[in-house]
Amino acid sequence: MAAQADIVLADGQASPANHTFSKRGADMKVALWRDISGGLNVGMPTISMSLKETNGSDGKVVVDIRISLPVLETISGSDGGYTPSPKVAYTEWFVCSFTLPNRATLQNRKDILAYAKNLLANAAVTSLVQDLDRPT
Repeated sequence: MAAQADIVLADGQASPANHTFSKRGADMKVALWRDISGGLNVGMPTISMSLKETNGSDGKVVVDIRISLPVLETISGSDGGYTPSPKVAYTEWFVCSFTLPNRATLQNRKDILAYAKNLLANAAVTSLVQDLDRPT
């Protein structure tokens, strides 16, 4: 895997703000980045990336990329001076996986990455995710 560096991504606000996902380490299986600006470990948006290789006649490389965006419960008041600990209400996920046969050329890998990036930027995908508008 390439050397880890911080990742900066813009959010989806009307006036987008950049969020820095700081490198949090990697082992032989998974690399992690977290947006630590919120200060609460339980609510930190996280990016993970992994690469798994298989050998043999059907040898391939599987690249897995995930983004998790936990949303915390809204705390309404206190109970006798005690404020409850924050907790996750729900988590939004993005999961992307590339399966790259060992026989794929560099150009094949460039093409599938370009198609994926362009598809995510396509108006049909934007409408599907943002507006929950099914393609017809």
